[in-house]
Amino acid sequence: MEDKEKSDYSLKVILIGDGGTGKTSLVNQFVHRKFSGIYKTTIGVDITPYEATVKETGKTIRFVLWDMSGQTHFKKFRAKFYTGSSGALIVYDLTNVKSYRNLVQWIKECHNSCNKAIPITLVGNKADLDELQILHAKPSMPEYPTVITSAKKNWNVEKAFFSLFESILGQNLEKKEDQEVETTHLTFS
Repeated sequence: MEDKEKSDYSLKVILIGDGGTGKTSLVNQFVHRKFSGIYKTTIGVDITPYEATVKETGKTIRFVLWDMSGQTHFKKFRAKFYTGSSGALIVYDLTNVKSYRNLVQWIKECHNSCNKAIPITLVGNKADLDELQILHAKPSMPEYPTVITSAKKNWNVEKAFFSLFESILGQNLEKKEDQEVETTHLTFS
């Protein structure tokens, strides 16, 4: 509770996508700098806070990462977890074409459940599995930024999160007329 009071902003970020795409591994690598090769299904949602300071403004932002279960039998419970979201990482597995095809459904679920337009970044994970990759190209959805990552090797993990954070802050700061903050190319410490 004390940490939250020190933050200038608190923003909710959701991670969604099919089960087994590596959402939890991305969060663990980003926040704790750890990777585990043991797969454990997320039951409902795992919530992890992450604080960052915007170097240009000195503002401390608490991003609350909501890692949501991707299994279909949790769909009816997920809708309430979208409430208050400021942005979404939608993760797909580069070795699983079904997870790629389901991106459209995840985007639709996100838009319908959030009841507002929020920044979305698509994340193609498991880039380290070259020999198993089915998907080599980025999705043909130019309206959404896409980052190709490997949670295992820590490739582009920070880039995925920070590019979404920058989009969220740009959107939120634009709404505040009293802010005089340049929102492009923010850097975090």
